[in-house]
Amino acid sequence: MLQKLADHIATCLACAAEAEQRAADATNETTRADNEKLARTWRHLASSYQFVQSLERFLLDAKEDKGARPADPFPPAETAFDPETIAVLAAAYAKSLEGQSDALREAIAKRIIELASKGERDPDKLCQGALVLITGEPPIASLIGPGRERSGL
Repeated sequence: MLQKLADHIATCLACAAEAEQRAADATNETTRADNEKLARTWRHLASSYQFVQSLERFLLDAKEDKGARPADPFPPAETAFDPETIAVLAAAYAKSLEGQSDALREAIAKRIIELASKGERDPDKLCQGALVLITGEPPIASLIGPGRERSGL
């Protein structure tokens, strides 16, 4: 499955590059804007596939490491998320990646999965929890949203 995901990611990124080239070559504003939007959509889809790939890699690693760490904070390999939860996790992952380096992708994914396995389903709180762990900085107010309490994630 990981190879199929890698192929899907490569295809999405290639399609995004083609759309960006069409946008650069466009002779009118509407065509340019449409192709730029299409490129962003392809890149977002690639990012979603990358998240699923990180999730799968994480679950495979957890299965291999089963029993190696008795106090493992991550969910057991048998952990399964329903489609709605996966959509929430993907949204939190995409939001968490904003402004982060590529090197942090897997760490962010693992933290989101850890929080989700503990029952958290709010994408803003998942994002906040991942960023607090990764950056060590307090969450940005815009991630919490109006009227929400800061949690200790």
